[in-house]
Amino acid sequence: MNIDDLFHSPQDNIARLAEMQVHLYRNDANLQDYFHLFDTDVFSRPRDSVTPRTSINRYKSWSFRAVDKATQIVKRRRIKTDILFSPTPYFGRQTEIRFLARTLLGLAKTGAEILCLLPQYSSIHRQMELELEAAGCGKQVTFLDPEIPFNSIDERMRPIAAQLRGRAVFAKAVEILAPYGLSPTRWSAPDFERTAGYVEAWERLAPSIEFDTVVARCHWYDLCSSVCRTGIERGKPVITFQQGVVDHTLDVPITASKFVAFGAPSASVLAETNRRFFDAVGSRGPRVDYYNAGSLFDVVVPLPDQFSVRSLLFVDFHSAPGDPWGTGKEVEALLLLAEKVLSAKVPLTRLIIRPHPHWHSHDLGACLQLVREHRDVCELSHPVWPLEDDLRRASVVVGIASGVLTIASASGLPTIFMRTEQGFKIRDLECFSPAQTLLPDDAFCEVSRLLTDSESYAEARKVAMHNASEYYANGANAVLDGAFFTSLLNNQPIKKAIEDGPR
Repeated sequence: MNIDDLFHSPQDNIARLAEMQVHLYRNDANLQDYFHLFDTDVFSRPRDSVTPRTSINRYKSWSFRAVDKATQIVKRRRIKTDILFSPTPYFGRQTEIRFLARTLLGLAKTGAEILCLLPQYSSIHRQMELELEAAGCGKQVTFLDPEIPFNSIDERMRPIAAQLRGRAVFAKAVEILAPYGLSPTRWSAPDFERTAGYVEAWERLAPSIEFDTVVARCHWYDLCSSVCRTGIERGKPVITFQQGVVDHTLDVPITASKFVAFGAPSASVLAETNRRFFDAVGSRGPRVDYYNAGSLFDVVVPLPDQFSVRSLLFVDFHSAPGDPWGTGKEVEALLLLAEKVLSAKVPLTRLIIRPHPHWHSHDLGACLQLVREHRDVCELSHPVWPLEDDLRRASVVVGIASGVLTIASASGLPTIFMRTEQGFKIRDLECFSPAQTLLPDDAFCEVSRLLTDSESYAEARKVAMHNASEYYANGANAVLDGAFFTSLLNNQPIKKAIEDGPR
């Protein structure tokens, strides 16, 4: 699968993930349910981990399956609903919680009956109920935890079934990928069992649910993947949403009939990547309609001219051991730029460093050292704090290839996308070139100019907002209200990007 012109990285991890996906999908399309964990395995785990020999007692596994199947003959309550909604199973980011609430309320405003697959342990369960009740939509939404066993027998059998399924899939993945030198590491074996738990839960629940449409946060998340595939298999409309900046191949294959993207650039990259994936697999991909919506979860905050603030916001310090993404040179250049600006005679009042949301898995030592050495003007923010707060106190934003930069541009802040020669590059952000995508020396000159020249600053604001209006539909937040979802569900005209259909 040729992807270098779509996602260029000095490291080969993105290409490795793409090749793994192609081999696995070509053998069994259901293995797509496990692509998310391969993403973690490829980018976060040492490749020198030896994959153990895998053996499954096929007779014992078959015997257990036969008994387990017999226990599931008991009739279950049938559930009929208009919309089956599968949100993200991860609730650690406020932006995602906000997106979930907006989507659920927007769907409810269509008048549809909704079955929402939300775990009971989720801290936002009660919050969602209260917001729906306040909007007068409480009776339209039923919450169901797919992981709750049906009875005491199912409670005992399901964990064993998930473990056996996970081990069998792991063994199958090793068998498929070993000849290509792409086997998963031994560290990923428990992840197969965890993902298998979601697959097992949905496959036990699916026969008892009738629905007209599937709406899922993202087609490759745990649980969402299986739910979307069931929708496609039943010939139902399946709607999913862009997860973030399109920076690698995990987004394909797209298991949906309608895909809501930020805007035309992302839709174009996704459609092209999807076509190349199915060309590599050697099969015809299903038709996907792409819709431009704007920013889905990060908030575009229209900001005034903030030249007088003379504050810099630096983002994207995601330095991980082994440089799995191939962004090491850019991160190093970003640190050097921050150091150079802090030491230069420029009218800087504040330099704010905002770490990556997964900061706990990255080395922030160099950032902390900068803060210690320049404590009067440099500070460390935290990704748990609202991004809007950091944007409101910044004049210029600098980073690598982040959604923070696209949002900053749309909000009206001059924004610099740092790059290095032959470094990390993705086509999804090409609309921000060349004026905003700069090499280190050019970036320093631009920062100095923007902090000292109000006219240059005003012009840079216009450029940023113009480019962001290409990236996000109308350069604005997605309006996920009842009218939007009514149009999407009824195939009424919405600003379309392109269609990716059978060839």
